[in-house]
Amino acid sequence: MNATSRVAVLYGPGELRIEELPLPEIGRDDGLLKVEATGVCGTDMAAYHGVNPYYELPCALGHEFVGTVVDIGPEASARWGVSAGDRIVVEEYLPCGTCRSCLGGAYQMCRVPRYGGKSIHSGSGLYGAYSDYLYLHPQSIVHKVSNEVPAELVQLYIPLSNGLDWVAGVGGLRPGGTVVIVGPGPHGLSCVVGAREAGAGSVIVIGRPSDETRLDVARALGADHTLTGPLEDVLAAVEDITDGKLADTVINAADSSAALDTALAVAGDRSTVVQAGLAKGGGGGAESIVDAMNRKVLTLRGVRGRPSSAVPPTLRLIESGKYPLARMCTGQFPIEQTEQALTLAAKDPSAIRSVIVPTLI
Repeated sequence: MNATSRVAVLYGPGELRIEELPLPEIGRDDGLLKVEATGVCGTDMAAYHGVNPYYELPCALGHEFVGTVVDIGPEASARWGVSAGDRIVVEEYLPCGTCRSCLGGAYQMCRVPRYGGKSIHSGSGLYGAYSDYLYLHPQSIVHKVSNEVPAELVQLYIPLSNGLDWVAGVGGLRPGGTVVIVGPGPHGLSCVVGAREAGAGSVIVIGRPSDETRLDVARALGADHTLTGPLEDVLAAVEDITDGKLADTVINAADSSAALDTALAVAGDRSTVVQAGLAKGGGGGAESIVDAMNRKVLTLRGVRGRPSSAVPPTLRLIESGKYPLARMCTGQFPIEQTEQALTLAAKDPSAIRSVIVPTLI
């Protein structure tokens, strides 16, 4: 095993460096992971472009990953139920266990910086998975996964587990209900899977005209209808599909205020709108949101991640091969090309999910 690890470190907007950090000494209560593959998440893209709600800079990026345990202390092994040689995924959060959020069961909202956003000056600094190795902190949340599934598919477990939870858990979809998903990015496409697993009667995905490739993938994953065009045309189509009832659950997975306008417009009476994307750009303000909420008696819910209980069934779903998940993975990059992977989606609308693979040269 090497004495150092390559790692992609973000110093500021547009300032990414590939550096070498020494591997840490592993004690009784921690471990070391050899990274196989890491998905490029939209929050990393946003941080690279200066939108940074969670990260301590400079930090090693990458928080949606799969790898193999290469070193582990006896206490960590007993607590996690894993040994050297086991293949695992690691949730991005490092919950303290004592704050109000953790004690209330919402460890996703713990203020302790997470994987992919923790300063390189904290301990070993190996808290990001655009790297060869990653430090397994004692507070890590780990899950074992089959060795038989390609790493490129396993790294999808975070958007997929989010999608399963956002549709059924947060969105409250009942079997036979209608789901409208705004935004066919990785999370929107994962919500298509979540809708199918929840027993949706109809799944509708709304995108832009440039989203042709993504909407084709949505149909392959189980979407019944895909729509593009001006809001009035989209709304008319949803009314026609649903006989005027509109949606029971709406997931807004697009990063724009205009997308939230669309989500509110297609929501049916007493439905739930799950707001997952970032509200940026032009669009309606608080007045239009309040009007829609009161007129339709809507429930508007924000999300951050998913409960840990959603991860094991998601891994089993990936292992089952039930869905053509490989169609979501549209590019692999070595660590040295992390910057290219972070900027690709903005340049190429057919790019859905890039993956950093350390063994690529």
